This record gives sequence, structure tokens and C-alpha cells, in this order.
Amino acid sequence: MKQSETNFTQFYAPVFSCKDCDFNTCKKNDYERHLQTKKHKWNKNETKAALSQKSFSCLCGKLLTSRTSLWRHKQKCDNFNNDDNNFSKHYSQQEQLLDYLMKENSEFKTLMIEQNKQMIELAKNSGNNNNNTINNSFNINVFLNETCKNAMNIMDFVNQLNVSSNDLEETGRLGFAEGISKIFINGLKNIDIPDRPIHCSDFKRETLYIKDEDQWNKETDDKIVLTKAIKHVAHKNMKQIKEWTKDHPEFNNSESKQNDKYLNIVKESMSGSSQEETNKNYLKIIKNIVKETVIDK
Repeated sequence: MKQSETNFTQFYAPVFSCKDCDFNTCKKNDYERHLQTKKHKWNKNETKAALSQKSFSCLCGKLLTSRTSLWRHKQKCDNFNNDDNNFSKHYSQQEQLLDYLMKENSEFKTLMIEQNKQMIELAKNSGNNNNNTINNSFNINVFLNETCKNAMNIMDFVNQLNVSSNDLEETGRLGFAEGISKIFINGLKNIDIPDRPIHCSDFKRETLYIKDEDQWNKETDDKIVLTKAIKHVAHKNMKQIKEWTKDHPEFNNSESKQNDKYLNIVKESMSGSSQEETNKNYLKIIKNIVKETVIDK
């Protein structure tokens, strides 16, 4: 072999690359050792699952093949790190729909007041059953507008929630739905009942009343306002990942228990790997909140 060919071989040794883990090395022994690590096997399974199901997407529009790749991308993505801009884009359509529903609800309330006046006049000569129906409806309004007139707005409640890395760890242990439910419900329990921003008047029908923008309104069937609040809580919880890694420096060592715990936390802090799973998780959280906010009549 010529001297120039020898030099070329020395400086351009073959590179062994693992795309699943973004791992590169010039040493075959290191590459074979990497293939036996828990991190590689976990990422490889994630990649296979992603190929057979849907891709994971960032809010910036980029598609990735695993939750780990998505999380790594989000650490560098300007679109994701800018919380205010990201949130306004992510929920702009929902907020527009909410504004429309609020206006519609105001007109509906005016109509209901007029109808209630007519019902009261008719009920004067009716039986006890009709009187009970009117009184029950009236008592709910009195409870909300008199007893709970100084209650917090739903988004003020969410913003003042103190979410810690311990809550993040608990989410990893319990799973997304139960973990976020626990954060939300514990926050409500720390507030006196008259000051809470949400109450349930009918458990079976999941009839909720939520205070938003200084007004009590009956929640819609698809729970738009409550779902938005839950998403904000989940986002605050996910932001604790950086703090958790500072307290657990071995999280990046694929052979450590901290790494296994870290990967599980990242997985469970996300709402789901598909839209179907995400919807199921939010329904579970809503059901848990409904159970804890029933009015004691």
C-alpha cells in the first residue's frame, strides 16, 4: 500500500452509526457494545412502533419516529421553547371557538331568564313537583352567584398551581391520566369550596359550571374550557423535566437506573402516542375532576 493510501485510511476510518440513538463511533467494539445497551433496545422498539403507527410531530411541523427523538428535538426547537408564542398558536382556534360560545351562552342566559319568569308564574298554580324543579334550578344559581361569587377564574387557578419535579415523578409512576388528575385535584383541595373555579351539579350527566373571565357558565358537552385548563397543567408538568435531570445527573447513562426512570417519565408525561389514546386520557382526567367537584346539596 502506498504512503498516501495509508494516511487516508488513518484519517478516514469507517464510522459505525446507530440512527435510532444518534450514536456514532469509529470503533467496532464500542458499536457492538452499544447494540446491547437498554437505551438502544428501547429506542429500537420505539422506532418500530412508530413505523407501524403514526409519527410523532412537533408543533413546528417536523415529524419524528419516537418519543425520545421528539423530546430531544423540542429541547432545540425555537417554536417549542417559546412558551407564549407556542401556546397562543396551539390554542388560537380553541380560544376563538370559546369566545363564540361565550357570546352564544350570554344570549342563551338572557333567554333562559325570561323563560324562568314565565315558569314561575305558571308554577304558582302547579303541583309540588314543578315547584321542586324550579327551586332546585334556582338554588344552583344562588350557590354560584352568591356563595361562590368570589371564586377564582379557571385560568388563574391553573397559573397559580405549583407543579414540582416530584409531581413529574409521580406522573411517571401513575401514568399521564392519573398523574395530571392528582395535580389538578390536589390544587382544588387546597382552596376553600366557595373559592374553587369549578363545580359539578350532576355527576351522572357530568354537568359542570366553570368560572372563566369573571363569569359562571355551564360547560359545553365537549368540555372545551376544562380541556384547555388540563392541557396547561400537563404543559407545566412537562416543563419540570429539565429540573429533574439537574437533580439526577446519571439520567444520560444508558446503564443506570436513573436512565430507565428518565425514559419512563418522558413517556408518561406525554398525553399519548396517538390521538385516540390522547382523547381517552383527557376523558379519564375529566371524569376524575367531575367526581371531586360534585356540589354537596
